[in-house]
Amino acid sequence: MGEITVFHNTGPYDSHKSSFDPLSLMREFKIINDPVHGTIKLSGALLELASTPEMNRLSQIRQLGLAYLVFPGAHHTRFEHSLGTSHIAGMLAKALELPLEEVSLVSTAGALHDLGHGPFSHTMEKLFHDRLGKEHMELTKDLITGRIGPYDAWWWDKDWKDLERGRSVPEILEAEGLDPGRVAGLVCREGSSSPTVAERLPVEDGQAFFSDKDYLYQIIHGAVDADQLDFLLRDSHYTGVAYGIIDLDRIVQTSIVHHGELMVHRRGLSALEGMLVARSLMYSSVYFHRTARIAEGMLCRAGEYLSDGALEQVWGMADGEVLRFMREQGGVPSRMAARLRFRKLLKSAHTVNSEDAVGDSEAAQRTRELVSGLTDDRERSRLEAEICRKADVPEGEVIIDVPDPSLALSEPRLRRTDIKVMGDRPVPLHTISTLARALQRRPGIHYCLMVSCPERNRTDVEGISRSLLGPL
Repeated sequence: MGEITVFHNTGPYDSHKSSFDPLSLMREFKIINDPVHGTIKLSGALLELASTPEMNRLSQIRQLGLAYLVFPGAHHTRFEHSLGTSHIAGMLAKALELPLEEVSLVSTAGALHDLGHGPFSHTMEKLFHDRLGKEHMELTKDLITGRIGPYDAWWWDKDWKDLERGRSVPEILEAEGLDPGRVAGLVCREGSSSPTVAERLPVEDGQAFFSDKDYLYQIIHGAVDADQLDFLLRDSHYTGVAYGIIDLDRIVQTSIVHHGELMVHRRGLSALEGMLVARSLMYSSVYFHRTARIAEGMLCRAGEYLSDGALEQVWGMADGEVLRFMREQGGVPSRMAARLRFRKLLKSAHTVNSEDAVGDSEAAQRTRELVSGLTDDRERSRLEAEICRKADVPEGEVIIDVPDPSLALSEPRLRRTDIKVMGDRPVPLHTISTLARALQRRPGIHYCLMVSCPERNRTDVEGISRSLLGPL
């Protein structure tokens, strides 16, 4: 992140404002030099929010978790991604010529959309959810609305009570004329109205529409939204993987609002298809990279051996504190943390490909039954322990990765292509794009089950895994 420079705004009157505000001419703003978007201007609520402990905690959480063990440049953080999401949300709102209030609303929601993330982003999300009932979207909402105060949050070190305290997130929002509940509703859907039968407009060319301002939520969370537009560009930049390059300007400039929904004009179809291809390739090549998945599995297994109290402490930590804490716990957490610290990762010993579970053959049905059974954490743990025992592998150092359950929680937009394209009339993208239909079928991850273990044990673990899992 580049140097932050302070200016005072002495620019012209903003035509979006309903009335002239002479004080706005002297409002302070800052220019941030972002490596992806160039200069990003922060003013109003965003300027103060960027200095809050809630936002600055995100600068200690890597955007891609442990992916830096595979892509050495991937040390970028949730903080800069949040600023980028805010920036793109504002770009979309201005291109749509929304009122200034709505521009501010979506820009602010974009900046705050990740406040509740635990350490290493999505890596331990399922573990926190299953063991502690922690869900980062709900916690984000609680921080925005003030149900969790800035100095009562799970991550706040009570020894820091004497540090200078600024205003809380909801206090900042309210001072700028923004309703915290409405901002939280754009992040978590709760609070944004959902259409009902009574709100239906007349059917237009066979398509029913609603009077709700759904576009505000779709700018933050939709099939094509500011969040993923930023993370595709940003993650591509920092990993050095070119698959995430998208035509951001074309998508923004061809976005329209029709009957309360965010759509893309047909002139932006190629850019939209390009974004979907980029998303699919980034998921398979970066987000679900096999070695990165193994590293994430190692951290999750270390967490499974912690008590609920210790895991609660991990939930409140930044990335840099987690491995040190686990080293101090001894046993499996300590060994896994040491392996991660010095990049002595487990290796893939046995894999079942995704295509083996497709179709009506007896083998495909057996594969689906096997994978379905291992989505039960108790059954998966039992089988891991049995392989460890039979292959003489130290406890906890055989990991069975069944991706589906965690993906449903952390990557709900993986195959979404339901954005509407406006030509003569609005139609769902998949009805006019064979590419979109193909991407719906393309697996985001190319295996449905993987067994990994220490490199020295690979041969034994492979044989035992095949024996226990049966012929597929």
